[in-house]
Amino acid sequence: MGQAIEKQQNPLGYEPVQKLLAQFALPAVISMLVSAVYNIVDQIFIGQGVGFLGNAATTVSFPIVTIMLSISTLLGAGGSAYAAIKLGEKREEEAERTLGNVFMLLLAAGVLLAAVGLIFLDPILHLFGATSQNLEYSRDYASIILIGAPFNMLSVGLSNMARTDGNPRLSMYSMVIGCALNTVLDPIYIFIFGWGVKGAAIATITSQILSAVVLTVYFLSRGKMRLRRANLRPVGHICKTVIALGVSSCITQLASTILQIAMNNSLVYYGNQSPVGGDIALSAMGIVVKVSAILIAVDIGIGIGSQPILGFNRGPTSRGALSRPIASPLQWPPSSQQRDGLSVSSRRSFCCACLALADSSLLISRSNVCVSLCSAFSAPVSKLLRPAIFRRPVSRSRRPRCRCCVN
Repeated sequence: MGQAIEKQQNPLGYEPVQKLLAQFALPAVISMLVSAVYNIVDQIFIGQGVGFLGNAATTVSFPIVTIMLSISTLLGAGGSAYAAIKLGEKREEEAERTLGNVFMLLLAAGVLLAAVGLIFLDPILHLFGATSQNLEYSRDYASIILIGAPFNMLSVGLSNMARTDGNPRLSMYSMVIGCALNTVLDPIYIFIFGWGVKGAAIATITSQILSAVVLTVYFLSRGKMRLRRANLRPVGHICKTVIALGVSSCITQLASTILQIAMNNSLVYYGNQSPVGGDIALSAMGIVVKVSAILIAVDIGIGIGSQPILGFNRGPTSRGALSRPIASPLQWPPSSQQRDGLSVSSRRSFCCACLALADSSLLISRSNVCVSLCSAFSAPVSKLLRPAIFRRPVSRSRRPRCRCCVN
């Protein structure tokens, strides 16, 4: 009877690890691929309806999007990991409290980011590489994107929480429906209504609003974790732990943002010294970035899909589930001697670096970056970021180490 009830609650508690990896990673991969393809289609519509200055404006505004993504990933991925751990420990009330805290933090961060961005919009756009020719287009596009920041961040953050809730398909459906709506609205707003880049931005935030509403309604009425008013008040230790678990993903996104800003300014500077011009260089780079997203969509999708599995089975009541190896996607199916993927015995736990940095890089191959991440970051991350739930006294002979650290 108890086992039947558990199965109704969350598949992370009873399904085999390999099956869970397929069930959770595949929808995440599809979501990332659909999003990448949509971004390319969006650039095609803007290029045909507005011209290269419209494409350049989206490139200038792209760091704003990545900043929103970094904050929503900080809260969404961190909240997803912490909620998964609490669910694995059979502490459902704490997981629901985490959901409520993450919802409020996402909403507050989105409103704050929108307000600051709109107030200082022109200086921000100049910093991001806007030129006198594309500034008006950039202002039109970025201002509307900033208005939709709360919905953008809610859709990204809650999609992570939906995977932890045992419903990875909902995350996929919300992303696919939003992208499909965006693709339909783009030509209507750009060509029929003649709204140009404003139309593209309105189509984008409309799809984000739809995704955010779908996910919010799910957690209000159908989710295993429910969004309740009593849990919306921020709790200090939950917020601190969520930020600690999500900070690595946030830093990764911020690093790409800094790189994009430097790239934009370099393209403008050197492009203006060539016959091509800085605006055309910005436009071309924006298209290249969107196309390159397809190449990394699979890796990111696998990393996102695996995080709830790792977090849920981190709980002491279910840690034995990870005694079976999780294979590298490049070496499927797993063998009993598999060590290139993440494998944790019932008497070992993840080192803090591997848990905090549990993204696609750690799931590809130990020979790529996993060992370097573990050795380079485990000590400083443990000291600076390791939340209280991982600070458990252990003897030197049984010091927690992840299998990927073992030679």
